[in-house]
This record gives sequence, structure tokens and C-alpha cells, in this order.
Amino acid sequence: VVGTLVMVTQQSDLAAVFATVAELWLAVHQVPVTVSDITVSVLPLVPTVLLVLGVARVCRSAAGPGRALTELRTLVLCAVAGPVLFTAIALAVVNDATGTFTVGTPPPLTAFLYTVGVHLLGTYLGLAAGYWRDIADVLRIPPWFDDCVRSAGRALAIFGGAGAAVIVIRLVVQWHTVGSLIESGNDVVGMVCLTLLSLIYLPNLMIGAAGLTVGVGSQVGPASISVFSATPGQTPAIPALAVLPQGAAPHYLLLLLIVPAIVAVTIGRRCAARDYEVGPMLRSLVVTALLTAAAFTATAWMAGGELGGFGDAGVDLAQLFGFTVAWIVLVGALSALALQQFGDSRAVRSVQAQEPDSATYTTYSDEADEDLEAAQATTVAAAQLPDHDVEPEVDPDDTDDADYTDDPDTGDFDAYRDDPQPTAAPEPARPARPAPEPARPAPERARPAPRRSVSAVGRTTQDTAIADVEELDSYTFGDAEH
Repeated sequence: VVGTLVMVTQQSDLAAVFATVAELWLAVHQVPVTVSDITVSVLPLVPTVLLVLGVARVCRSAAGPGRALTELRTLVLCAVAGPVLFTAIALAVVNDATGTFTVGTPPPLTAFLYTVGVHLLGTYLGLAAGYWRDIADVLRIPPWFDDCVRSAGRALAIFGGAGAAVIVIRLVVQWHTVGSLIESGNDVVGMVCLTLLSLIYLPNLMIGAAGLTVGVGSQVGPASISVFSATPGQTPAIPALAVLPQGAAPHYLLLLLIVPAIVAVTIGRRCAARDYEVGPMLRSLVVTALLTAAAFTATAWMAGGELGGFGDAGVDLAQLFGFTVAWIVLVGALSALALQQFGDSRAVRSVQAQEPDSATYTTYSDEADEDLEAAQATTVAAAQLPDHDVEPEVDPDDTDDADYTDDPDTGDFDAYRDDPQPTAAPEPARPARPAPEPARPAPERARPAPRRSVSAVGRTTQDTAIADVEELDSYTFGDAEH
């Protein structure tokens, strides 16, 4: 449909419609296009992105929930085999049109590899949400690798957002140049085509600008730019290329170096929160850096390439990969170690809270002192607690006992001491002492009988002793009711 509209608007012969459709099919898959002996491999990314999203949607709906891995394998083969067949047909049509039109046939191996790669990416995006963990278990991929992939995706999003911000700012600043380039289309159709061409090339420019954030220069033919310098040169008359500076590099581009530092600190903090030990933390950090650099380099490779007679366009891929890994590994490792040291992470603080504090460590001498103090405290507590079950035996003949030295002498014990074999008298109970816990209720004592008025002549020695002891009880403990 797009090929037919272009040919109708340009009033071209529809005999070339099949060759045009074949070339567009190859161009959507980023296969280099050759027209009039000029090869262009810097192809717009917007059609490719739309194709990948469409493949992902179709594969996600076709897979459904609960499919076995064998069925998924069949689905992947079908999702790739169909486009490969269409690529073969497109190559045959273009090869047949080379004798009539000024088009060239691209290398077949390159065309097939690009087609397989694009559709595998769309298939992966469609199946990863529901089946990635099952596939990872079959491939024996550890669970921590999933978090590395997510961290790499967030890093790429930050880099892409920074590149998009740079392009938007430059378009606003160079708006007059953009307007003059659009007006160079002469008529309405030409201006619309130039505008659409600029829009579908914006992702390519954003990726090139994202490369500036890590310190890598970007070029479009003879023109080049970095955060430190810029070299003007002749470029194609596409309105979007007005973002390139015509003089020295703007000073505000130096602020782009903050972006990789933010990315590295974010990844380092994530790795420090996930793995408390240094070894697993560095492993996750390095894997995340490699994944981010590989995806960043692959995207920049797709966004750049040969620009016909103007030369090459894009960024230095080797520098992009090396600088990205260096930023994330070095700055990320420093930030992760600092966060683990100072505990600036909830996960790190929770792990540190579970570790024993060095201040609570005790030596053997400290343990011995603590055991001695505990034993002394137990002995003192046991001595202070009253014994309610066993009453000590008190010898009534021992007048020097400590329990009776403080009590007033209220009885006559002369007759009791003169008795060679006195009869055992009731033992006086020990006075109750306050205890830390409630004492058992003491058994109710019987009221002592009033002392009998018997003359000293008529009573025996035993009666005298009993009467004296009862009189002592009455004076010592008082009435039972009180």
C-alpha cells in the first residue's frame, strides 16, 4: 500500500510496483538497499519497530496460556519461516528487476539473517511475558539473571530518554533551519514527504544522541559531534538533520555526562540491594553492564550504516561498547560498595540488622564474670524468698538463737530449764517477711486457750512449761483474728 501511494503521488509507472514492494520489504528488515549504484544502509527504524511490535502481538495471542514447550517451538518456527519465505520471494523479484530498473540485489545471506533476527526479536517479546521463566529453567538460566535483564532495560530506557531530550531541544533551537528545509520540498507533496522522512528517522537520531552521553562521538558523513567538540560538514537535506551544530559544540552538552553516572549508580544500588556479599554483587553488576552495552551497541548498529555518497553515519561501536561497560562497572561498583558500607538501602539495612554487632561480642573473662554475677543473684534471691513448706526446727533450750535474741523476755523459763527431760513444746513459727511474689495463705491458727489460774504448788513442771510457751505465743503473734 505504501509503495503504491508513493508511485501514484510521484506519477510513476505502476510497472515497478512489485520491485518497489520487494525493496520496501527488505528495507523494513534493515537490509541495505541499492539504487543507481548507491547503497544506503542507514534505514529508518520506525517501520522496523512497528513490525517487531506487530509480530510480538501476533505471537502473544497465538501462544495463549498453558501451552507446552513443544508447541511454542512450533510457533517460533512458523513465525520465522513465513517471513524468510517472503524474503526469498523479494530477493527473486529484485533480482529480476535489476535488468529493467536501476536497483541492485543485496547479499542473500545478509537479507536472511536480518529477517530472522527481526522476527526472532518480535517472537521473544511476545512470548517472554508468559513463558520466559519456563524457557529459562530449561536453559538452566539462574533467577538472578532476570533482574539483570530488567536493570539493563531500565538503563537503555534512560539512555534513550536522554537522547530524545537532546533531539527535541535541538529541534526547538534550530526551528528556523528545520522550517527552511521543509520548504525546500517545493510543493505540498514534497514538503509532506520530507516531514514524514524526518519523523521516521527520529529514532536513529535519538540513538546517535544517546551515544553522546557516554562520551562517544556521532557522525553523519563529514559532520561529527561530541560533548567536547563539533565539526560541521555537508549532510543530506533532511529537516531532522538540522539538529547538527554548524559551529562549536554547545556547552550544555557536557551535562549529558551525568546520565551514565545516574545509570551506573542506579544499577549499583540495585545490585547492592539484591546481593549483600561482594562476589555475587560484582557478578550481577558485570552481567548487567555487558547486557546493557551489548543491547546499546546492537541498537546503534541498526541505527547507523552507510549513507551513500556522504559516507558513514552513526557512532563508533567499539568505543560505545567499551565506554558503556566502563561507566557501569567502575561507577556502579563504587556506588554499590559505598551503599553497602553506609547502609543506604532498605535491603542492605535489613541484612545488616541480622548480622551480629561487633560491640555485643564478649570474651571468656566477660562470660565468667556474667556467670558469677548470675549465680550470686540467684543465691541472694533464694535466701530472700520465704520457705512456706518447711518450717525450721527451733530448740527451745537455746536461748541464744538469733530468732529470739531481739524478742522481749515475757515468760518465766526457770522451771522449764530445770526440767531434765522437758516435753517437746509447740514450735513457734518464723515471722513472715515480705516477698517479691504473693505468699501462700498461712493456715489459720487456733485461738490460744486462756491461761489457767493454777497455783504453782499444785501444777507439775510440764504444765508450767506448756503454759509459758503458750503465753510467749500470745505475746509474740497476738490474737489469731488479728
